[in-house]
Amino acid sequence: MMERASKAAWWSAIEIAARFGVQVAVMVLLARLLSPSDFGLIAMVLVFTSMGALLADSGFGTALIQRQRTTDDDETTVFLFTTGTALLLASLLWLLAPAIATYFHQPRLAALIRVIVMVLPLGALAAVPDALLTMQLRFKERTKAELFASIASAVVALGLAWGNYGVWSLVWQAIVLIGMRALLLWVYSRWRPRGHFRMASFRSLSGFGIYMLMSGLLDTLTLRLQALLIGKLFDTAQLGYYTLAQNTQQAPTSFMGNLLNRVGLPVFSAVGDQPHKLLGALRLSMRLAMFIFVPSMLGLAVIARPLTLLLYGPKWTPAASLLSILALSAALWPLHVLNLAAVSAQGRSDLFFRLSLVKKTLAIGLILLGSLGGPVAIAGAVLAASVLSAVINAHYSKVLLGYGIAAQIADQRATFGLSLLAAATGWSVIHWLPASTMTTALAIFLAAALYLTMAAVTKNSALGELVTLLKNLRGGKAPTGAKKPTVSS
Repeated sequence: MMERASKAAWWSAIEIAARFGVQVAVMVLLARLLSPSDFGLIAMVLVFTSMGALLADSGFGTALIQRQRTTDDDETTVFLFTTGTALLLASLLWLLAPAIATYFHQPRLAALIRVIVMVLPLGALAAVPDALLTMQLRFKERTKAELFASIASAVVALGLAWGNYGVWSLVWQAIVLIGMRALLLWVYSRWRPRGHFRMASFRSLSGFGIYMLMSGLLDTLTLRLQALLIGKLFDTAQLGYYTLAQNTQQAPTSFMGNLLNRVGLPVFSAVGDQPHKLLGALRLSMRLAMFIFVPSMLGLAVIARPLTLLLYGPKWTPAASLLSILALSAALWPLHVLNLAAVSAQGRSDLFFRLSLVKKTLAIGLILLGSLGGPVAIAGAVLAASVLSAVINAHYSKVLLGYGIAAQIADQRATFGLSLLAAATGWSVIHWLPASTMTTALAIFLAAALYLTMAAVTKNSALGELVTLLKNLRGGKAPTGAKKPTVSS
């Protein structure tokens, strides 16, 4: 299993990096061709399609992965339910489009929604092939599908933006991406519905999936509530600035989250009934992920302004302060993802939902309060909610594995200290030297060099484990050298 996981992690990393690399490059180009209001409009539309996609999936995709062994009837039941639900939701949104446009005082929303609802049935078609490829750790095939779909959608979006089609370039980018991805996943998985809809399969899978659905809805509501409030209380330009900052911050966050979830859940599930092995895998995963992610997010917060000007141009300057705050809010992301994956791997989707209910209720309250002060205050509320959520997410890791937030933070003390030192170095360079691309590049280089040098000098265990893991991943070997965990908190 660990050898397969190593190969899977390698291909998954390539796929996600390539996909997000294409998406970031396209976002940079589109930001220069389109206006902040165009990005604001698409953000409003995505509020509804995101919720619809979650309702259509209903957690059944995750339930298939967690089950590890599925029957033809299980797979066909999920396929028929998700596809039928997606068609129903797409029809409902099509009918409600004029009312949504009226609520936001944006007449153009009606036409946009009535076209983009196509992503719901197209996405549902990919649910089972996607889950099966993930469960089987066949990420080489997923890499091809995701990369080809990203490139095709990028070509369409850039062509339309160059032709002055404005926000429609973003609509068709989403449709082509989801549609091409679904088609290629069917081709590579070679899956076809061979079974029948069985109520027994539906009930069995929904027992796990219903909690994942409710958790996903709370996550999406918390994320999209930011767009809803800014779009309703302010204007599309302000929402556009926030959306660009959010998308920029989410590129590395989504990369890490997708990689950890995609490989972590199947691997954690395989040892979910062996707490000692699960704890060892969780602890090692956290050390490695935090070693990479914490300095990256602190660095992004430091260089937010020069990076925004360099990538997107002066018209996007108001997004810089938002990006700094949102980057800080994402620094603890691996703790969120891995704690939740460990709970899910033990089949405890009920506990997963309890965590989501508590932390998202808290987050929604903070965001509503922040909306009184504008987009910057909303970003600040997201930062506060992220810190509190890290504590909440670790609760059941302590109950089930004896690995609570205190032990998790203690494991990362060296990483936090080195990250702060590197960030301070980068900030000093940007603050004291004349603003330029060379200054930004110098700040990044010096901060990274200091971080890695000090990690080597202090013999940071995560650095050695990371080097070993990278060698083993490419060679298809299992990670070695992890110490036997003895954790208490």
